[in-house]
Amino acid sequence: MNGRRVAGALALAIALTGTGHAESPFASLTREREAPTPAPIARDFSAPSLDVARRLAIAALQDLGFALEAANSEAGTISASRLDTHPLRLTVIVSAKDEASVTAAVTTDYATNPISDPRAAEAFFAAYASALRPPPEID
Repeated sequence: MNGRRVAGALALAIALTGTGHAESPFASLTREREAPTPAPIARDFSAPSLDVARRLAIAALQDLGFALEAANSEAGTISASRLDTHPLRLTVIVSAKDEASVTAAVTTDYATNPISDPRAAEAFFAAYASALRPPPEID
């Protein structure tokens, strides 16, 4: 009996498709998933080494009040969230550009939705540049 109900519901759904009836409620979910993810915002920085650059990226995120969620040293990815005012998550990818510099790329998620937020990225880049700045020499 249950098999007939499922088959009937499936037949009805197929029959309604393309007949001018209301769009499936799942169509909007599919469109949202197909929306392009914003490109990361990237900047180049001078750095003494890739390892130091990645550690300083973590420090810069923590200085901005983000809590570290995950870090993958092989991929160079660091994810951190800040939940005090907005559910904001930054993912930073630090990769070697050449022997003396790195590229840091930032993506932002707001409430699990990818967004393009240059303010969050710029705040990270300012803190990161400050962390990478060598200490002044003492005479």
